[in-house]
Amino acid sequence: MRQKWDTRTDLRSGTSPGTGNRPPAACTFARNNQYIHPTMQLRLLFAFLVFGSIAAPAQVRRDTLSNLKLGQWQQHLPWQRVRYVTNSADKVYCATEWAVVEIDKADRSPRFLTKVEGLSDIGMGVIRYNPAAAVLVLTYSNSNIDLWRPDAGGSVTNMPFIQKNTTLIGDKKIYDIFFEGKSAYLACGFGVVKLNLEREEVEYTVFTGRAVRSFAVLDGYFYLGTEDGMYRLSTSYDNPADFGQWIFMDEKVGFPAAYEVGPMAVFGGALYFGSDKTLLRFDGSALENLESHPTQSVRYLTTEGAGLVVGWKEQFVGRVQYRDASGTATEIQLPCEAIRPLYAVEDGSRKFWFADDLEDFRFYDLTKNQCDRFRYNSPFNHQSTDIAIAQGGKVFVATPGPASDLAPPYRRDGAYVFEAGGWSQFSILTNPELQAGDCYADMWRVAAHPEEDVFYVGSWVGGLIENAAGTVKCFTKDNSILQNAGASGPTRTAIGGLAFDAENNLWISNYDAQAPIAVRKADGSLRNFAGATANNLLQVVVDQSGYKWFVIGLGGGVLVYDSGNDIDSPGDDRYRVITTSNSNLPSNTVNCLAVDLDGDVWIGTQKGVISFECGSNVFDETNCKGSLRILKVDDFNGYLLETEDVRAIAVDGGNRKWFGTFNGIFVLSADVTEQVARFTATNSLLFDNNITDIAVNPANGEAWIGTEKGLQVLRTEAVAGGKINTPKPYAYPNPVRPDYDGPIAIYGLARDANVKITDTSGKLVYEGTALGGQAIWDGRDYLGRRAASGVYLIFATSSESFDSPDAVIAKVVILN
Repeated sequence: MRQKWDTRTDLRSGTSPGTGNRPPAACTFARNNQYIHPTMQLRLLFAFLVFGSIAAPAQVRRDTLSNLKLGQWQQHLPWQRVRYVTNSADKVYCATEWAVVEIDKADRSPRFLTKVEGLSDIGMGVIRYNPAAAVLVLTYSNSNIDLWRPDAGGSVTNMPFIQKNTTLIGDKKIYDIFFEGKSAYLACGFGVVKLNLEREEVEYTVFTGRAVRSFAVLDGYFYLGTEDGMYRLSTSYDNPADFGQWIFMDEKVGFPAAYEVGPMAVFGGALYFGSDKTLLRFDGSALENLESHPTQSVRYLTTEGAGLVVGWKEQFVGRVQYRDASGTATEIQLPCEAIRPLYAVEDGSRKFWFADDLEDFRFYDLTKNQCDRFRYNSPFNHQSTDIAIAQGGKVFVATPGPASDLAPPYRRDGAYVFEAGGWSQFSILTNPELQAGDCYADMWRVAAHPEEDVFYVGSWVGGLIENAAGTVKCFTKDNSILQNAGASGPTRTAIGGLAFDAENNLWISNYDAQAPIAVRKADGSLRNFAGATANNLLQVVVDQSGYKWFVIGLGGGVLVYDSGNDIDSPGDDRYRVITTSNSNLPSNTVNCLAVDLDGDVWIGTQKGVISFECGSNVFDETNCKGSLRILKVDDFNGYLLETEDVRAIAVDGGNRKWFGTFNGIFVLSADVTEQVARFTATNSLLFDNNITDIAVNPANGEAWIGTEKGLQVLRTEAVAGGKINTPKPYAYPNPVRPDYDGPIAIYGLARDANVKITDTSGKLVYEGTALGGQAIWDGRDYLGRRAASGVYLIFATSSESFDSPDAVIAKVVILN
């Protein structure tokens, strides 16, 4: 009898190995047959004699082994543009659009704080550091709140009371944060919330019936600012939550009859606030107009240092001003070119950190008139539409192209390349030659050459772009056989999809062209084909028979094309359009395609998934209608993902299917009979449930996941396996040290190899099957006990055919 341990909790929760949970793999152990049969022992002894000494662990290569632990996530967010900034005595905290970077003031070394590193959400709002409580208050664009304590090992307390309050209707945005000791006052779209940072609880809420843009406490009074003006209440009043007792500041106290209040700050014993294009000062009795500007409004006021920092802005032009204790105003942004100021704080005395709508982190020392601008390597954009992985592990990411209506947005983001741990950009900024023919715009498709250092980008506007080790060529309707996008785009050369076949020919969807199928042959020549029965072709994949499968845009189903024995001879070409009327396709709105390791073609639609296992018989419309797989989930049978809009499909090294939807990711077993994992933004470290693309590196099991809120990587258990075991498989980590309690991976196996692990006496401690070319052992025996110290032998067998058995041996050392 065998016991199967279901250890997928790590994958579902996003918990990294080594936390005491079982590793993210399903392992099978022999329970009763604890010793290998004597006959098997003789066979194994024979294997020792044949194969020689036990294979030692091979050196880990970067392109074959991930730096991530199994089940571990990694973020790849843009870190160039700062939205908010705040600082402690020795750290600066910069909020980008999606997360936070902590910068050490001494050496500028960063620590990136995202959902992967322990935050509760993604998509930043206002952030503010409270030195009295030693806590960083983080707000999110969805009104969620985290209290992050850097001095307590980076502990996080999530306070989603605003985000999840269903009784609050309307504006929940948190506009500003004001500190008084260890209390925080949150200026919100519905009123003011007083938060006790020490006890981590809400003390009271003032419901104002209007958006509160700012808040302050000065000389025994609360002040709150709104678009209707300023309100005040004595701090001695025992029920500040009663907004009916707050006094409106009008002509009776020297304020205008009609005015608005924006940012607010307490400085030098007075209240400063912005009212549209005017900066004012109120000392408790008299209102003073300090400065007005004809076009620029006061956008922020900060007092984290010795003086008052004032940000002025009008659309994309602005300035930053510093007022010292004497009232002297100095322009401070010019040396740092902070011309689109979003926020700024003073670091001590006359040193400043800027958040600007332009790129780069900015630090300015006014005493030296010295500006430092720097950035951290990352992708330029958080969005992605297409991910391709080259043989050596280089990753290519294309950025957004057209929306669902397929109208070109003319975006200039380009594509991004990840190599050797760093990002580079491929766009008009790095390659000005892309300007010709509008090649720079809407680079939304990408394909890596299977063997050469060449990648191709498909532009929705400017055709096909080739980058051969830095040499860039652009193929458009004006200089090649590629054609324009017909009536929908007579000036555009629109590329809808790219895919290589087994002979290294690049197949191209030339959207809405008269000859919509094109190919860049391995010899470099281009040709196209005009026989297709549909012109609006998008994504393309090539199956194991060499047939090309195209998504037909705007709800047209799928086109299958056979170019015959000779690409240059159209006489034997065949076409088939697959729709709901002639197949089991659940919807004609097709989003994505993928070919699995068995050659089956998977189609993701607006209403679930269908597979075609017809192989070379796909043109037989009578007998090749596709299979709607039935899957049992939560004791209910149903067609596979029939209620999901499937946006992306990937196949990993174990032939498991990864389906990306608007509701996260579904991972199915190779035979699609079991849901292996389910990832959402709630139950895992996934940034967002809206999945834009997935690509799995078969060499190391890294799943690259594009979401609407950023790019992530998850290290999975499955890697590609060959037909036979490699001569020297190896285990990692090896040796397994006493402080390690995570999974042990055995690499270099044949696909789905049989694996047995014994101690040196022949006692069996593990038996299972590789997932692709990798097996996972949790370092425990069949009773779940950690294996004793010693050397353990790994025996892997596979059979390419019944008459050609294949066996290899490795070892792993466990230290307790």
